[in-house]
Amino acid sequence: MNAQPELLNVSHKLPPASYYDPAWLDKERQQLFGNSWLFGGLETDVPDVGSYKTVKVGLSELVVVRDQEGALRAFHNTCRHRGAQLVQGSGKCKTLVCPYHKWGYGLDGQLRGVAQKNQYSDLNVAELGLHAASVDTWMGLIFVHADDNPQTSLADWLGGLKNELGIFQVDKLQELTRHTFTFPANWKLYIENHVDWLHLWYVHPETLGAFKHDQGERTQYGRHWSSFEQVKDEFRDTESGSDPLKAISHLEHQDPRYLGVGAHFIFPNLPVFTGRGFFATAELIPETPDKTTMDVRIYGVPGGDVDTFLAIFNEITKGEDVAIIESIQKNVRSPRYGVGPITHTLEKAISDFHDNYLALVD
Repeated sequence: MNAQPELLNVSHKLPPASYYDPAWLDKERQQLFGNSWLFGGLETDVPDVGSYKTVKVGLSELVVVRDQEGALRAFHNTCRHRGAQLVQGSGKCKTLVCPYHKWGYGLDGQLRGVAQKNQYSDLNVAELGLHAASVDTWMGLIFVHADDNPQTSLADWLGGLKNELGIFQVDKLQELTRHTFTFPANWKLYIENHVDWLHLWYVHPETLGAFKHDQGERTQYGRHWSSFEQVKDEFRDTESGSDPLKAISHLEHQDPRYLGVGAHFIFPNLPVFTGRGFFATAELIPETPDKTTMDVRIYGVPGGDVDTFLAIFNEITKGEDVAIIESIQKNVRSPRYGVGPITHTLEKAISDFHDNYLALVD
């Protein structure tokens, strides 16, 4: 019997150089990250009028600020005079003032003040406001885009995943902890491992051994992906009773799959993890072609044992997932390195990720 047409194209599509060549990372920053909606943190990161934070978006850096009306705005963090950065990190201000020559901008991005203005012969203040970018939110999560008028809205970008994960209502949760670490492997290798269902039996035989891998639900939502799996019947009482985090009450009367373990992916670089007591983002930030920072932020209900949960989380992600992709990274420059056939279903999401990646990176 012949394979179904949609399965004939299931393959690994990226060349070895994409995992180690700086030229590939340059293309990714310009073509992929520079043309995508990217995770920019939480609304609570910028809680008050004048609160700001900087966000790296491809080759650009943006500043997200809350304006006088309480709305979020995003601008390129580049002074219109000589191109210096206006602010760094996060903080609070009444105006955005460039430290170089003291050009000042309102929270609306308009140029408000110029030091020694009489020294300029041709200065059109109205045309020298900050370059605007785009910012939008989804259940308390901030997303940014380098363009001021993206072709795709955030809602359209998220597509069906918006409703699938919206049930967690992160804006009703609190940030329980934040953990950042760096590992020596390309960022795409982590995503490929994250959406690879086949490895669950072999990389996580004990840490995830209580779950029904063969009955897991996996769904592709355009560029994005979601998955859920339930605990085996014989472990049901033990697993629920040993959960170190408090259960999220608004999940109690929802579909039972939300109470199991969820591993999801928001294209291009945001793995998401969910469970009965948590929603976690794990932003992947490429530092070099072979070094990646993961910024993990875990949201839930206060009162649980967060340290124990983080230790379990790290055992799986750092101790097992990162260890295996580091072993791949050590081989990608070898003349014998190559990827053979991949499974039509359990690894199909890797092929889908590559299709969406190559649609933006040529």
